[in-house]
Amino acid sequence: MTTADSSTREPFDITTLLPDDTPEYMLPTWLGCISYAISQERILEQFRQETGNRWKPASTVFGRMIDEACGIDKDFICEFVLWVNVNLWGPIDGPKAS
Repeated sequence: MTTADSSTREPFDITTLLPDDTPEYMLPTWLGCISYAISQERILEQFRQETGNRWKPASTVFGRMIDEACGIDKDFICEFVLWVNVNLWGPIDGPKAS
């Protein structure tokens, strides 16, 4: 694993994770869905149960610096957003009737 300090770390653009079938004009709503989901402990717990990703933000400044330098925070966000896309956001035209 390669580490980098915050001055050399590539900026992270969460909008690159917008589902392909979601029109750009829906971006604010999609971001709102992500923001809501990450603020809800029950949703985070479901994500953790389904993915096994148990990462939580460090409680100390030093711990957060390490997480950021290693990219663990970014990895968690990417995995969480992709999970939200499938489990909460879904296809833009809704579920298919059976």
